[in-house]
Amino acid sequence: MGRTAREKAFRWGAATVAALAVATAVVPATAVAAPVSDDPGPQRVGAAPRVPQGAVRTADPAPGKALELSVVLEPRDADALKRFVAEVSTPGSPRYRQYLGTGEFAKVFGAEPATVARVRAELEAKGLTVGALEADGLTLPVTTTVAKAGEAFSTQFDGYRLTDGTTGLVNTTAPALDGRIADEVRTVGGLSTLGSYKPLNTGAKAKPRKKGAEETGAAQTGPQPRLTGTTPAMCGDISTLFATATPGYPAMLDTRDYWAPRSLATQYNMANQPNVQTGTTIAVYSLENYDARDNAEFQRCFRTKVPVTSVRVNGGPSGAATDGVGLETALDVQTIIGQAPQSKILVYQGKNTWNDGTAVYRQIVNENRAKVISVSWGLCELNTPTSAQDAENLIFQQAAAQGQTVVVASGDNGSTGCFVPDDNGNPTSGVPNQNQLAVDFPSASPYVLAVGGTTMKGSVSAQTTWVGSGGGVSRRYTVPAGGFQSAVSGAGYTNACATASGTCRQVPDVAGLADYNTGYPVAYGAGQYWNIIGGTSGAAPVWAALIGQANQDLACQANGAVGYVHPALYKLSASAFRDVTTGHNNVTQSGNYSGLYKAGAGYDLATGLGAPNGREIVAGLCKAVAPSPAATFNALTPARVLDTRYGIGRAGTTPVAANGTVKLKVSGVGGVPATGVTSVVMNVTAVSPSAPGFLIAYPSGTTRPSSSNMNWLKGQIVPNLVTVPVGKDGTVSLYNAGGGTTHFIADISGYFSTATGGGTYLPTGPARILDTRYGIGRAGNTPVDGKGTVALTVAGSGGVPATGATSVVLNVTATAPKSTGHLIAYPGGATRPTASNINWLTGQTRPNMVVLPIGPDGTVNLYNAGLGSVHFIADVFGYYTAGAEGASFHSAGPARLLDTRYALGAASATPMKGGVTQVLNLNDGHTLANAKAVVLNVTVTAPSSGGFLTVWPDGTTLPNASNINWTAGQTVANLVTVPVVNGKIDFRPNAGNVHVIADLFGYYS
Repeated sequence: MGRTAREKAFRWGAATVAALAVATAVVPATAVAAPVSDDPGPQRVGAAPRVPQGAVRTADPAPGKALELSVVLEPRDADALKRFVAEVSTPGSPRYRQYLGTGEFAKVFGAEPATVARVRAELEAKGLTVGALEADGLTLPVTTTVAKAGEAFSTQFDGYRLTDGTTGLVNTTAPALDGRIADEVRTVGGLSTLGSYKPLNTGAKAKPRKKGAEETGAAQTGPQPRLTGTTPAMCGDISTLFATATPGYPAMLDTRDYWAPRSLATQYNMANQPNVQTGTTIAVYSLENYDARDNAEFQRCFRTKVPVTSVRVNGGPSGAATDGVGLETALDVQTIIGQAPQSKILVYQGKNTWNDGTAVYRQIVNENRAKVISVSWGLCELNTPTSAQDAENLIFQQAAAQGQTVVVASGDNGSTGCFVPDDNGNPTSGVPNQNQLAVDFPSASPYVLAVGGTTMKGSVSAQTTWVGSGGGVSRRYTVPAGGFQSAVSGAGYTNACATASGTCRQVPDVAGLADYNTGYPVAYGAGQYWNIIGGTSGAAPVWAALIGQANQDLACQANGAVGYVHPALYKLSASAFRDVTTGHNNVTQSGNYSGLYKAGAGYDLATGLGAPNGREIVAGLCKAVAPSPAATFNALTPARVLDTRYGIGRAGTTPVAANGTVKLKVSGVGGVPATGVTSVVMNVTAVSPSAPGFLIAYPSGTTRPSSSNMNWLKGQIVPNLVTVPVGKDGTVSLYNAGGGTTHFIADISGYFSTATGGGTYLPTGPARILDTRYGIGRAGNTPVDGKGTVALTVAGSGGVPATGATSVVLNVTATAPKSTGHLIAYPGGATRPTASNINWLTGQTRPNMVVLPIGPDGTVNLYNAGLGSVHFIADVFGYYTAGAEGASFHSAGPARLLDTRYALGAASATPMKGGVTQVLNLNDGHTLANAKAVVLNVTVTAPSSGGFLTVWPDGTTLPNASNINWTAGQTVANLVTVPVVNGKIDFRPNAGNVHVIADLFGYYS
């Protein structure tokens, strides 16, 4: 270090030490000054980053140069966080897959407010500008300059230029903090801007092939596999482009020179997923710009319509997608499109600096919009700053706590992860540790799924290890004793970092196609070129797509995302993997000839557990899900717990704003007990909406689903019964997914509880027990007068026994009303409540499900609260009994099972036709295979004419019953509890064409 640097260290460091000394002497007048020996003095946090060999010193960075830093605090209880992650990720645990919701991590594991205040005060006292605490509750963003950072952290900065020409600055010592807060800080990120992550692809196999004029233009006609689970086939023009040999372009064929998505999916048993229920969202981590035309060209060829959305973090990267920039992102996105065409993709983009790269991870996890995160960027563990590793490993723990799966490419330089080949395949001058056994980061983190690489031609039975497959043993990270790798030890394993409480983290976990000689077809270069690309950054998105397939499988939809997959994955049988038993990952060009890590039977440090046997992995991971607790039903006299018009259940009398949420307390309210409640049954009504919209009801603290509960038009009054799981804090969220305001009313009519004493469910019907138009259930065919009541006998009717039934499940329809009005349903012999069940306008037909106690005389009352007459229809769908002979309820979802608009749960994206039965298969072989009944919210939209829909158990005769009635053009929703036979239920509109949507809210077993 030269004279200038020494002088600089004094200028930026001495003032800080003096300030610390003064601060320790300032105490309140009434306090007794602590002995000087109690002041631990400044302490260094972490370690200084290493300067790569061959880096050339440049001019000192300007003192006024701006720096963006991140001060990452310790969780309030780091050991509790580790335990929680283990509990929510280990099959058999009572907390299995009971993940934290969006925003909950900060409340449970974020730093204590007093800690945040102390650290903030320390930083601001040193002249740093500290921003608002980020959503993780751990990160304080700091803006400053080189000079102020040097003073604040008692360090110095030197400028360097790397061998590739990039420049940056680096702090030459670890940052120092007041010893009284140093233990509360995990790391300080952003002090070094020298170096960054690298994309883990091997580049193109050969010269790119440019499309001819005949290959350009609009998408080809054919089926659109969006939301169908159908693996797409390559278009003929690009297949021919590859197969045609021309000077400089040898012929390339599928399965020999490359693997098209359908061919690869077939070998991996991932093709044409049968139980897709709803599209999953997958985040792609990117540190570059990309050209959207590349993905558009890929989707043109494969006839897909996967939404790809860019999310720019801190402004995003700069520079155009040229000269290879954007190739990595194109490979990642297009591989996921090919393997999970029913997905949605969010590309999170940031600048390729350590601090911005970490910020990208932080935003993906804090937003929690994607349950799968695909990462194809990394650097060897030995050359990655510990400040970045410490911050990112903590983020990966947060992801695990929230049920997010982080899938990472293990690296492309075999067991020598620091090796960087030059154009001749030799070590690049100036890069340290190139001949050392080393793994990549972030694949070294025990909280990510590390994916190695294989070579494959012809079929999966002929696969072998790709020599570039990153693998080995971490120097920093361990897996606890008894953890997911406790029973595996790859050949050549070196216990380099073992402790009494754990052993070294071994990499990779699994493997997939990576050899560029048999790689992935990718469109790039503004969509004008195609080539074959390889690397573990192709294998990682394949596994990300597979985890996405698991998350959208019916069983996982019902019970939670796969999340941190290791504890369940390592317990799967050997048949879930295509074991790789030949080859090694010793890249001898690195200068290392040890050849330690060879493939073999079972787990190894070259290919992990092996390539996927996709359908078995999906079945195993979803079968491992513990069903939600069994609960019984407790009926209540309806009680109003929310009316935003009058400040009931929420402060104020203003309507709910567009895209606004009412967080409604339900535990301990309206007769619902304070504990033990899994779901509540409520009649929710939208009143006076200022614009069209719909309601989403869901458990508070969880990610808002795509399901819906009811739809409305401007000015309408629309009710619907909802059965919604209760959040951990005893609340449910009612979201106004509309363009205008609306008032919400909620009347609780029952709840499901794990406590003893409730009723079990026995499905029956559907059976019509009342139709005042035809004298069914009541003498005569005249309508019910205004303010009139129908005393309906349900005991002994429609499959309900004469004795022993405590409550009944009815679908009630009001039709041909002569005036506006509403229905009040209540048990016979009880006082009529004020809560309503159905609201109607003159001439409207309105259905709604009601669940209510049966009176002592075996009746229920249906009261017409309108002034004009109306006809009532009632169909039985089941009943509850105090005995144990019935089925118990399990909360699930909300999750979309059927949407004919997008061919979800249907053969094609066409409406249901009147008089034609649509069968929905619920038999996934796992959690719902033995369901006795399911609770669905069913919505009809865009009907071509008036009509009604009947939902009934498959294999039985079409009943004389209806669930939803509509007029042409209406969108109407209704809750349906329907028995399940043969693992299926049937839908049938009586007339016209209509799209049908069904969302799962629970099931009985």
